Amino acid sequence: MIEYRLIPLMVSVVKIGDELSAAALTRGLGAPVRRTNVCELGFHVQDIIAIVLCLACFVVFFLRKYIVF
Repeated sequence: MIEYRLIPLMVSVVKIGDELSAAALTRGLGAPVRRTNVCELGFHVQDIIAIVLCLACFVVFFLRKYIVF
């Protein structure tokens, strides 16, 4: 009975280990150099515009729902 439970578990563990290893190699986690980004990350003007537009839509929705125009 232990054989029927232990063998599939061991095969599953080995398969998961292989997949994790392949994913780590694909992402370059074992590389000796530092990772680089294609673009610089940060908060820009486009983000502020998107936030202002979302807030404006929320205000219009709120005013329309509770205060009839």
